[in-house]
Amino acid sequence: MDNKPISDLHNHPSLKPHGNATDIKTIWDSFENKKPKDYFKGISVRKWIINIVLKKMATYSQSNLERCFEGHNRLIFCSVYPIEKPFLRPNRPFKKSTGIHRFILGIIFKKKMNSNAIAIDKKIASLLSGISIKTASRLIDPIHDDDIDTIDYFSDYIFEYQYLLNASGSVSNKTIHGKQPKFNLVKNYEHFLEMQSNGTVCGIMTIEGMHALGVYNKKDLFETAKIENLPQDRQNKLKLSFIENIKAIKKEAFPPFFITYAHHFNNLLVGHAKSFMDAKGTFDPGFADIFDQSLGQDLGISNFGMQLIIGHLLSRDNGQRILIDVKHMSIKSRESYYELLENMRADSDALQDNVPIISSHTAVSGIATLAKALADKDSFKLDKNTYVSLWDINLTDEDIVEIFKSDGLIGICMHDGRMPGNTFRKLLKKADAETTKKLHVQMFLTNVFHIVKVNLAYIRKENQTQTTSKIDEVEAWKTICLGTDNDGIVDPFDHYSTSADLPAFRAKISEALNNYVMPEYQGFNVINLPSETQYSLSEIDDLMAGQPWVEAIDKVFYNNTDAFLRKYFSKTYLNQKEDHLIV
Repeated sequence: MDNKPISDLHNHPSLKPHGNATDIKTIWDSFENKKPKDYFKGISVRKWIINIVLKKMATYSQSNLERCFEGHNRLIFCSVYPIEKPFLRPNRPFKKSTGIHRFILGIIFKKKMNSNAIAIDKKIASLLSGISIKTASRLIDPIHDDDIDTIDYFSDYIFEYQYLLNASGSVSNKTIHGKQPKFNLVKNYEHFLEMQSNGTVCGIMTIEGMHALGVYNKKDLFETAKIENLPQDRQNKLKLSFIENIKAIKKEAFPPFFITYAHHFNNLLVGHAKSFMDAKGTFDPGFADIFDQSLGQDLGISNFGMQLIIGHLLSRDNGQRILIDVKHMSIKSRESYYELLENMRADSDALQDNVPIISSHTAVSGIATLAKALADKDSFKLDKNTYVSLWDINLTDEDIVEIFKSDGLIGICMHDGRMPGNTFRKLLKKADAETTKKLHVQMFLTNVFHIVKVNLAYIRKENQTQTTSKIDEVEAWKTICLGTDNDGIVDPFDHYSTSADLPAFRAKISEALNNYVMPEYQGFNVINLPSETQYSLSEIDDLMAGQPWVEAIDKVFYNNTDAFLRKYFSKTYLNQKEDHLIV
């Protein structure tokens, strides 16, 4: 394995340690979440079922900084995520589930809301995320306290941001690869060039979920889909909180480079895509049975949500530009955002005015258009006979082209919960360790080469109409990078489940491409979507666009992200001025 640097467009190194300071002393340290036996004593069906669920999840540190450094992650995008309140309140009494699923969920969570049920919620939140019971209580108690009518996500954001700020400049107490590694947040590309070294992990601030900047009336958060539907006084108060908090973060020492505008639940600004899995069988309820995502799901961008994008986040009049990450946005929301940027590009083709689209931790669906994806309802049945998931949350070919046209960036995730359809899941279920590794490489490369195929088709079509200024076909690779979602409460790739495993994953990808026609890789070649046939070697060579595969993989694991930052994280592009920032 080589020691080339790796970048990760989306991970959560601070989620566990900032929420569990008692057990996790620093952001460098590895930690294993509590086990069900720590919270539920004796023999019980509840404990047995929870153990089965947790086996699918990463209940250990994936992106603590020692693992990042061990895995040559020299550039990480530190995503701050204030945990959404609906994620901490199961949808009791689970009326939307089948009778058997209601029975199972009743055993785990209890069907009625009472003090015992709330205590169970805190324990399960801790088991899933690694936060302490104390932190779980701080987050969950306000949901059920009738004397508290406000949910202040911004305070949660500041708490985690401050944790990262305090961690910046810290040094590991361990020697790794012969060095004592250091962590530094960086505020722009010029700062990154100063700080980067073979002994340093550099971090760039990002936010997951626009809810992070809101101060909500609790009732509104759980009952109202759009901000425009609120009574005028509460509407004005919520709007002002967003405007003032955007102003505040733009003045921080390390403003976020981008913000994932939607997340799992309603934020009253933008529709989100369904992200929680349905039940897979009679006795296997899914996350969708436990948590209700329906409020605000599949809506477009609200009028005020669009105003925030144009006049406050992308604007440089109130400080540096903050880019938009479209991951988790509904199809209607993505359509509206793409239309906005198309109009902006029509007004100016200058790099300074361009707004690149980011999709930070995603996968492809192989569906041609957004309209086609919207026509089919997200469900377990939709993915029953497919290799990749066809759900709306994944990128269609139309998304991929829009991102390419904007000079954007796509971070491919490593997530067994979000990437595969049931055909792939069946293969995984009966696979041994070596076969599992090959299958995960196949899944990842299927995503990579599908994006390249779509981009290359667009380039060739455009070049047919051009006599000069043709697009170099190798540009088809420029939008792809890695966005693991490590420590994001995920079901990761087995054997490549932490940041320390990324060099081994890259080595396995190299092995797969280098031995493409060898007998041991027959059946594990890259899948051509949507036909689900396997690419021939000549087809792979065509998609390489004349570059060696080593060069292409280096782009995915680091070089594309670096090139993107050179353009869009520069002081000039951001319009970043030191006197704007609290240093």
